Amino acid sequence: MELPSSEQRIFFEQAASRYQTDLSGDTRAQAYLTSRGIGAGIAGTYRLGVVRSPLPSHETFRGRLCIPYLTPSGVVTFTFRCLEDHVCKDTVLYVTDQGKPVHCMKYRAPEGMDRTLYNVADFKKDGDVVYVCEGEIDTLTLSVCGFAAIGTPGVKNWKPQFTRCFADAGEIVCVADGDEAGRKMARFLAAELKAKVIRPPAGEDINSLYVKGGEDGIRRWLAGAPG
Repeated sequence: MELPSSEQRIFFEQAASRYQTDLSGDTRAQAYLTSRGIGAGIAGTYRLGVVRSPLPSHETFRGRLCIPYLTPSGVVTFTFRCLEDHVCKDTVLYVTDQGKPVHCMKYRAPEGMDRTLYNVADFKKDGDVVYVCEGEIDTLTLSVCGFAAIGTPGVKNWKPQFTRCFADAGEIVCVADGDEAGRKMARFLAAELKAKVIRPPAGEDINSLYVKGGEDGIRRWLAGAPG
C-alpha cells in the first residue's frame, strides 16, 4: 500500500476526529452500535464515528458509520457502512441516463484509495494464533475479546505485501462466512497463508455470536469450532 502523504494524514485525522464527535449526537448510529454489542468505550478505542458534517470529498458518505483504519502512525483510510433500514443490494438509489439502476452498497471506501488490512495493531498482540476475518465489525469483535484479529479487504484486493505481514504469525485461522465470497476467501487464504479455515454456525457470524453470548460465548465457539 502506498503510504498517505503528510497532507492526507492531516485530513484523515481531522475526518476521524470530526466523525467521532458526530457520533456523540447521533442516536441512530449509537443504537446500531449498541445492537452489535459495541458500547461507547469500544467505539472510542476503535475511533468509530458517523458522518453528519462531512469533510470535502466525503459528502456522499453522509449518514454512514465511519470505520477508520488505524495504524501506529495514524489513520490510513476509512470504510463507511450504510445505516439505513433496508437491504442494500435490493435498494435502487437512482437510475443512470442509460437506464442502469445503481444499488446501495453496504460498505464503501473513498475513491482512489487502496484497500488495506484492518486492525494491523493486532499483529503485535500476544498469542500464538492470528485470526483473519472478512469484515471490520467481526474483526473488531474478536479483538475486543482479546484475540489477535486482522480484517481482510477480500481476495480481489489482496496484495503480496499482505502475505508478508503474516510471516511471523504462528497459527493463522481464517473465519469465513458461508456465502460464495466467504468460500472464495477461505480457499484463497488456505493456499496463500496455509490458514486453517473455520466457519460460524449457519445464520451466524462472529458478532452475532458475541451479541448472544458475550466473550465467553466466543471463546466456547472457538474452542469447539470444527476445522
